[in-house]
Amino acid sequence: MYHRATMMILTAFAWMAGTNLVAHAQEPQVIPAPDLDGGGALMDTYLWHVRGLPPGQRLAVHSGAGPNFRVIHALDEGQPIERLSCRDSRGGYWCRIATVDRPRISGWVDGRFLLEESGFAPPQDERDALTDPLIVIDPFERPRRP
Repeated sequence: MYHRATMMILTAFAWMAGTNLVAHAQEPQVIPAPDLDGGGALMDTYLWHVRGLPPGQRLAVHSGAGPNFRVIHALDEGQPIERLSCRDSRGGYWCRIATVDRPRISGWVDGRFLLEESGFAPPQDERDALTDPLIVIDPFERPRRP
């Protein structure tokens, strides 16, 4: 009998402690976003852009890494995207991307038409954009054998 009463008391304490923890866990903590002073003056520093399309063409977004997959969307020249990963597949260089606008669309595109560009250089960046060369690496260039 003594053992049963002790278990009931311990169960009651555990239940009260558990309800107290649940109450604290459900209280949301709101952290305000920083003010950007100008509403987007920093632009899209971490994004990639669609570049190098023939005039009037759009970049097809496929459901898989290759030209034989279904086309699910198309991107315009200069459109910002997030590059998620890239790989060689089906004779080409394919990148998995996601759009940054709504609705957010994810798929695979020909990686030759993606260029990493920043729209903002931080103040501590000592690079001179007018005189320092832009280095472009061609993912399709094969190294020459000696």
